[in-house]
Amino acid sequence: MSASELDALLNTAIERVRQYGPVEAVPLDPALARPKSFLKVLDADHYNWRAPGFRKLFGMRFRVKLPPLDQINLIFYPEADRATPIFIFFCLLTKRKVIAHLNVNCPFDDAGDRAQWVEPLLERLRRYPSFECDDRYPAWMLKYRNDCTIYGMFPKQRFEDLRNCALDYLDCYLPAAAQQAPETDPQRLQCIREFHDGFVSDIRTQDKAQGMIARMIGKETARRIFYEVTT
Repeated sequence: MSASELDALLNTAIERVRQYGPVEAVPLDPALARPKSFLKVLDADHYNWRAPGFRKLFGMRFRVKLPPLDQINLIFYPEADRATPIFIFFCLLTKRKVIAHLNVNCPFDDAGDRAQWVEPLLERLRRYPSFECDDRYPAWMLKYRNDCTIYGMFPKQRFEDLRNCALDYLDCYLPAAAQQAPETDPQRLQCIREFHDGFVSDIRTQDKAQGMIARMIGKETARRIFYEVTT
């Protein structure tokens, strides 16, 4: 597969969102939208959008010359007055492998929320050969894991399955998100806010990708991206 396939995947995902309402691009500081790297080894593009029911849609395309790496990252952050999960899809292509993380990060883990958000995705997941692998799920991410979570390193030939599964998940997730009414119960609202705050803090402080990027674009720029753009 080529870099254009990941570009097409990013565009397709945002077009899926547009089926449920207007999507507005958010202007970013050019230094963060297209950060300059040392020795020009990195070509990166960062995006933010707004959409109904979401406070932020984050998108990223990331390409490294040596070693050759090609990456896409999507995180959809719902408004903090909704029980909609945070959707995440990460896919990194190396010469022979694909590393992926696909999940809906749910603020609640009761039977009703699992039936609404996890079980429809699990039904889609069962259409594919198993994504089980021996890779250890990072400890900080364990609290977000559920039955439809995909995480690990796979042969590069599994990219097509991972791409299609991510779009299948979106086809379940987005219409449910569009129909999700704002919460009115104060206790549930507080739980959702705490969940979002915790997730954002984890991405900012636990995700090792920030350190890797910092080696190519500088620590301060990497930190700004994670604090101002990614979250």
